[in-house]
Amino acid sequence: MHDLMTKSIALSRLRIALMSVLALMLGLSIAGAQDFTDKKINSVQVRYKGAKTVDEARIRNLMSVKAGQKFSAEKLDDDIRSLVESGLVDDVKMSGEGSGAGMTLIVEVVTRPALAGVGFAGNVNFTDKKLAKETKLKPGAPLSDAAIYDARKNIEKYYLGYGYPDVVVSHRIQSTNRKGYSDLILTIDEGAQTEVRHIKFRGNNAYKSHVLQGEMETKEKGLLSFLTKSGRIDVTKLDEDEDRVLDYYRNRGYLRVASSGFRREADKKGKVNLVMDINEGIKYTIGQIAFAGPMKVFSSAELSPVLTLNASDGFSSKKMRKDIRTIRSYYGSRGYADARVDPDIRDAGPSQVNITYRITEGKPYKVGRVTIEGNNKTKDRVIRREVPLKPGDNFNSVDVETTRQRLEGLNYFSNVVAEGSPSSQDGYRDINIIVDEKNTGQLSFGLGFSSIDSIVGYINVEETNFDISNPWGFRGGGQRFGLNLRAGSETQDFKISLTEPWFLGQRLSLGTELFYRGAQNLSDQYDQRNVGGAIFLRKPLGKRSYLSVDLRYEKIRVDVESDVPNDSLFQQFDGKFTRPALGLNYVYDSRNSLQTPRKGHKIDTGITSVFEALGGDSDSFIFNVSGAKYWNLWFDSILELGGSVDMVETSSGVTPIYDRQFLGGARNLRGFEYRDVGPRDPATGDVIGGDSAGYATVEWSFPLVSTVRGAFFYDAGFVNLDSFDFDISDYYSDAGFGIRMNLPFGPIALDYAFPLESPDPTADKGGQFNFYVDYEF
Repeated sequence: MHDLMTKSIALSRLRIALMSVLALMLGLSIAGAQDFTDKKINSVQVRYKGAKTVDEARIRNLMSVKAGQKFSAEKLDDDIRSLVESGLVDDVKMSGEGSGAGMTLIVEVVTRPALAGVGFAGNVNFTDKKLAKETKLKPGAPLSDAAIYDARKNIEKYYLGYGYPDVVVSHRIQSTNRKGYSDLILTIDEGAQTEVRHIKFRGNNAYKSHVLQGEMETKEKGLLSFLTKSGRIDVTKLDEDEDRVLDYYRNRGYLRVASSGFRREADKKGKVNLVMDINEGIKYTIGQIAFAGPMKVFSSAELSPVLTLNASDGFSSKKMRKDIRTIRSYYGSRGYADARVDPDIRDAGPSQVNITYRITEGKPYKVGRVTIEGNNKTKDRVIRREVPLKPGDNFNSVDVETTRQRLEGLNYFSNVVAEGSPSSQDGYRDINIIVDEKNTGQLSFGLGFSSIDSIVGYINVEETNFDISNPWGFRGGGQRFGLNLRAGSETQDFKISLTEPWFLGQRLSLGTELFYRGAQNLSDQYDQRNVGGAIFLRKPLGKRSYLSVDLRYEKIRVDVESDVPNDSLFQQFDGKFTRPALGLNYVYDSRNSLQTPRKGHKIDTGITSVFEALGGDSDSFIFNVSGAKYWNLWFDSILELGGSVDMVETSSGVTPIYDRQFLGGARNLRGFEYRDVGPRDPATGDVIGGDSAGYATVEWSFPLVSTVRGAFFYDAGFVNLDSFDFDISDYYSDAGFGIRMNLPFGPIALDYAFPLESPDPTADKGGQFNFYVDYEF
């Protein structure tokens, strides 16, 4: 398959090169006959040679040349490249005609045939109808190389999912009697169905088999394989698993570890054992680290302190690669884009090696042109503002890599290439940015479950590359739009929001939102409704932290139940309230993952002031700080230590019920009912909350199968009536266990916890079961 696609790509590139020459010749010939250089293009006409299988609007969208612009042979070259790379066009011819004081540009295209239908040959285990659905091809769509490639990969992926690791898919295009239409015939060599029963290692004396298995993506078949897909063989992943196992050794000193790779040994009932023979060799340490080469930019004394691999350390290929990248980054930061670092590893006695980094410095460069390709929806300025380098700056390869990381972080593109390339100007390097746009809009709806909210239906609409200034497309401006609606038996939520991440042309986010929340699950004694809006500014303070300021204005209605006694403390909170608040928040987040962090930590600190002078019903000061720290331990287990402290001080009367502190439930003290820890109302016996609260949790989770983890945890916390009261003499605690599952339809958490300490006997209601199913991480 890959050789065919390589040929197709090569042919496309050849066509692009030839057509680029044609465009330049066109510009020269026009200039020679009638000089149209810099002349106004009055109109652009698209003409079809053969059947019209691609809409004219789509052809025009792939072109940057528009009516009203000045003629430019260079732009024609870019447009030819764009049309051919789209896979929708086989041939392009451009010509010009005089039109008054300007010109008419004629674009003649030969489009790819449209798909009449898809057929199959060689498939025994799956029907044509099922496979046709998996190709995701639509009749009438242009039959581009990319569409064919995706269809073949989809079929391969489908077979791999059912245990056919050796499936091979090829294709041919078959003409039909219908002009402009062709059939696609996919020929399938299914191979044998196999599943992994055991993964075995031989010759591994230094590390046990289960440790090496933990480095692999391929897993043995287990009880939950129907959900986790374990036991399936992907040949590409298996080759990568071999590299991961050998790298595990090399990173721990076994420089010359070797293996012939995994082989399959037949077991029973269509299953196989994967066996890997390992020759570990001996474990090496570093004798000395040295540098060689004519070094004018940096000295050995400047580079040595930044190395992670040093004399007397155990050899580590991972650390050596990191040090090479660090050295190149040092040179790249000075504009030496061609600096090379070649490690020379030589024996230095029994079980010792010396490493010499041989450096070829090259010469410094400045930035030439910065070109962007592939952004059909996203505006140029949205991409350029993420590029820290401008034409004329000193070229910095570190900033080029930063550009790639920033663009990937936008999550607008499925692929980003940012690289330096030789420039037509001596002493300069151009920066070429190529992006492959992906769908940035999302519509999701469904049902969620929770032990607090019961059944909740939700609809979420999100566009992360929104453009409020484009009333027709609403995409490409780099803004973030969200609309969320959740409705259940206990809660009702609505929120609409818009965020501009580059306010005033700076890395400063400006956001606004309107919201409504109805809650009947806060207490048996009252219901609460909040409606309002907010506006915020957020400023990044580095790669991992930011500072935000928000102004929030909301109307709150508290409806105390009619049967609540008149002497109940809840009665003082019955009614309508206004809450204008100004908040300041600082967040530092170094976690390596948002879903299942294995290392790093997060700290979130905030202060909020509620103003009576702005029409509020209280003067309150609210302080909160929360944090979590993660450690990755043996067997991929994770230790988490987290907690929070919250306090509210009200200078004008009693703290309103909506600002008081509570504990209990799935998010903090899991051995107690939701919001059932805190001072109680003497008249009703229900928790009325306090002005100070804090809790801490420690959790140890461990893998059971690939997407399922078990967990043990301990929680402790307190809620005190007065503000600035952090006395922990009356604290509550619980312990329990749970399961964390990342399933295809969403993540599930199930916890069972039982109270250990409960100063308030009413709060001790025995073991509590908490669970949720949520499609949003």
